[in-house]
Amino acid sequence: MSSLMENLHERAEELQAILDGITEPLVLIDSGFRVRRVNKATLEFSNEPDFPSTLGRKCYEVLYNRSAVCPYCPMKDHHENEPDFDAQFEGKGEIGREIFHVANDQKETLYLDFFPIRKDGSIVSIVEKISNITRIKEKEEENLRIRNLASLGIFISGVAHELNNPLTGMSLTLQNLMNNLSSMDPAFFRKRLEMIKEDLTRAAMIVLDVISFAKPDKLVTTNADIHETIMKAKDSVTWVYPVLSKNTEWEILSEPGMTFQFNPVKMERLFINLFKNSLQAYDYGEGKIKVEVRRTRNMMHIFVEDTAGGIPEDMLDKIFSPFFSKNKSGIGTGLGLSICHSIVREHSGELTVRSYDRKTRFKISLPLVQPKGN
Repeated sequence: MSSLMENLHERAEELQAILDGITEPLVLIDSGFRVRRVNKATLEFSNEPDFPSTLGRKCYEVLYNRSAVCPYCPMKDHHENEPDFDAQFEGKGEIGREIFHVANDQKETLYLDFFPIRKDGSIVSIVEKISNITRIKEKEEENLRIRNLASLGIFISGVAHELNNPLTGMSLTLQNLMNNLSSMDPAFFRKRLEMIKEDLTRAAMIVLDVISFAKPDKLVTTNADIHETIMKAKDSVTWVYPVLSKNTEWEILSEPGMTFQFNPVKMERLFINLFKNSLQAYDYGEGKIKVEVRRTRNMMHIFVEDTAGGIPEDMLDKIFSPFFSKNKSGIGTGLGLSICHSIVREHSGELTVRSYDRKTRFKISLPLVQPKGN
């Protein structure tokens, strides 16, 4: 009997040595929220002097200096008189939680892992592992700030480049007018004024992109015709970008009278951005933009498709992000598709994209009736 006890004691010391070798706090907790075993890292975390001072006490008291079960605990609905944690872990393996914790007047970010311990088919205790991820989160936030600053630089560069084109065009046209004012016939004068008007429209559209992203207006909807909105957007794009759209064929598969509740101005802006995106992808070459409208019982589905080469798989989940542009030249603000996504979300709809066989297909799904409060 004595040798058996010595053997058990030796095994217990070995187990404790293994636990103490783990640098993250590990706590064994029973169904009454009582601490049954801890490692040395737990003593450091909880500022407890020794192992006996922690055993038998409530876990939330020892670890987090609380008087009741922690609100973020996955077992917070467990009653202390229940013999097991089966209800809390039903259909689950381990459970994880990310929390904020204040220690020594400093806020830390912790990740808690809860591992169930089974006996006779029931979960009678759990092991809680505490990982301090404060430095990791700070690094992630720093990287995010750096990415945002880089994105902001690209955005400002894109806005400056986009605005510079129409401003340069207006400056040259005005210079031409001033140099030839005395000898210019009215028809030529009118043509030059039209060119200035086109450049002003382009500049206004760029500014509208920035304003739409920075401060979206409250959505006001009306019963409008989606076919009419699509045609207006097509006409606007071909008028503002005549050279870019010169070799583009259009296939509009919709009919007048397809009315439902939406904001025509915002939806026209959405289609202008999608059409402009396709035109830029063709890069002055020949191509076709196909638009198809399908109506179901409760939804209106609009498909916008081009065959300009498609979008790489690793970019598909980024294209709706602000400032993202797959145009390597830096042309464009990178806001077009982000604005499209915001407009669809405002309408309680969904905007998705697929890329296959060198094609890109956007699908806009909108409810026929806007939810109350929208």
